[in-house]
Amino acid sequence: MEHNYADVMTFIKQPFPEGTVKFRSDNNRPYIPNQVYTDRLEQATGSRWDLEIKELEINVPSHFVKAIVRIHIAGHYRDGYGFSPLDGDARKVTNAVDQAVNEAFLTAVDSFEMGWKDLAPFKQNDWGGNPALRHLLEEAPPSQSPITQPSYAKISHKCIKCGENLTNAEWELLGNVPNLNRSVMIFCFDHLPEHMKRRLPDDVVTEFEQNRKRYDF
Repeated sequence: MEHNYADVMTFIKQPFPEGTVKFRSDNNRPYIPNQVYTDRLEQATGSRWDLEIKELEINVPSHFVKAIVRIHIAGHYRDGYGFSPLDGDARKVTNAVDQAVNEAFLTAVDSFEMGWKDLAPFKQNDWGGNPALRHLLEEAPPSQSPITQPSYAKISHKCIKCGENLTNAEWELLGNVPNLNRSVMIFCFDHLPEHMKRRLPDDVVTEFEQNRKRYDF
């Protein structure tokens, strides 16, 4: 079952934690590392996204590598492009390809507006200062904007019965079991003992099961 695209986009556009934006050593330009964007995609989609390399051109005579990639999310996609210089050293082709693909990835995620709220304050002399994007600056800064993970996002807590990572919804559900120590008694929903399930409020279980059916986690 595909995730709801609107819900995924809402999570993707949320601001990152304070300190996520870094500055390049050569020109001091602000940026967000690729790994941060990849992690956000993983969390937002429950690992259900794809990166497709649509085009890869290694042009030795003209000394460049060009890459076009496509990111697929819930039946939708965005394309991104990247270029990298290529000198005469054949041993550096791999690095040039990686650089072009990484740049293409960044331009693709940028079209989803991922990271815009974090970068806008540093881009006020550029696109961040445009009146049409003022709302990006007027919202609370990242340090005051808690990130709410989608219910299907996998977290680091593992079920003591099957060893699988719990979803965010399963972890929150355990918090509603009276007198349950979640630091020790960690269960996914399928392996939560029946006597513990019976102690959960009916409305909490109903909401959990509706979300589980909706997002297929």
